[in-house]
Amino acid sequence: MHHSFRLTRPAVLVPVLALGLAACAGSPYDVDAQQCSPTQHQVLVGRNIGEIMLPPSLRKREVGPHGVMTHDFNPARLTMHLDPKGWVTRISCS
Repeated sequence: MHHSFRLTRPAVLVPVLALGLAACAGSPYDVDAQQCSPTQHQVLVGRNIGEIMLPPSLRKREVGPHGVMTHDFNPARLTMHLDPKGWVTRISCS
């Protein structure tokens, strides 16, 4: 006996396909966190500061190789410590 299968509701496939494609698009940011997170931001170590995309609302600062920075503590702020060529050597939440 031969059974033929025919979709009677092809409109159902369109939203599912659109949802799958939207999931592939992802965030334009390397880390999409609104405040500093040591576990999430650790992926920035070893990257060049010029290639890093972070949300504009994230408080952040860059500290050069001489380590000159203000001493105001803010645990929600991402601090990226850079070497002389702009590579992130470590991160901290301060």
